[in-house]
Amino acid sequence: MAVYNADHKSKNTIKISDLTVSRGDIPIFDPVNLQLSSGDSIQIRGVNGAGKTTLLRAICGLCNSHEGIVEWNERSIFDHESDFYENLLYLGHSLGLKPKLTAEQNLNFYRNLRFSTDKSLVRQALEQTGIGGYYDEFVARMSAGQKRRVALARVITEPVPLWILDEPMVALDIHGQAWLEQVCNNHLERGGILLVTSHQPISGINGLRELQLT
Repeated sequence: MAVYNADHKSKNTIKISDLTVSRGDIPIFDPVNLQLSSGDSIQIRGVNGAGKTTLLRAICGLCNSHEGIVEWNERSIFDHESDFYENLLYLGHSLGLKPKLTAEQNLNFYRNLRFSTDKSLVRQALEQTGIGGYYDEFVARMSAGQKRRVALARVITEPVPLWILDEPMVALDIHGQAWLEQVCNNHLERGGILLVTSHQPISGINGLRELQLT
């Protein structure tokens, strides 16, 4: 089982070259060229339907009808899948939570896929997100904002260098948004990489660049 240090001291790079996805024969967005190294962050912006989610899925290797190359540390993600996915945390529109499991059980499930069990860390993560008192609550009984916070707790329980977050601010109040921005800043200071989408401007993440999809 993989073990990671939360300080990502090794230099990491993700490079995206001429990446596009087509629906039928029609490209959803113009080819994207982008390179991010340790400590870099970027916000993908665009109107509804511009392809923000599709782009993130393509970067993660989850789209079949795509063209272009995605490289992690100068190697194609498809040639070295295990290395790429061990270092990736992707949180999409679908939160990936099992409604019949508790918040704690959901986080333990994901952590145990590549880390050793750490119940204290899982509960600390829920405390940090502001729902520590709900660790034994079934996800099915939670509000949309609480479910979002459970999913976002994975950024603490799974300390990997590459975060790809799709609309993470949805259903968060102003305090939740401020917490997430601070967690992202801590991640970048430790040498992490961040790609994020949001319909709204994000002002609290240091050095955040923007890419407008067309």
